[in-house]
Amino acid sequence: MKEIRGITCEVKNCVFHDKNDCCLAGNIEVGNPNATDESETKCKTFECCEGCNVK
Repeated sequence: MKEIRGITCEVKNCVFHDKNDCCLAGNIEVGNPNATDESETKCKTFECCEGCNVK
């Protein structure tokens, strides 16, 4: 997998996260077209990695 330049990701439970906080997804989709604050946005490309803690 290759890094998406300019995209920083701190979601360590994602299969596309690498140890340098880069995204290796190839492309991403960010959701919530009605967002008015950054806390209301979500990465729809997220996939939980093996052994991640899902609540």
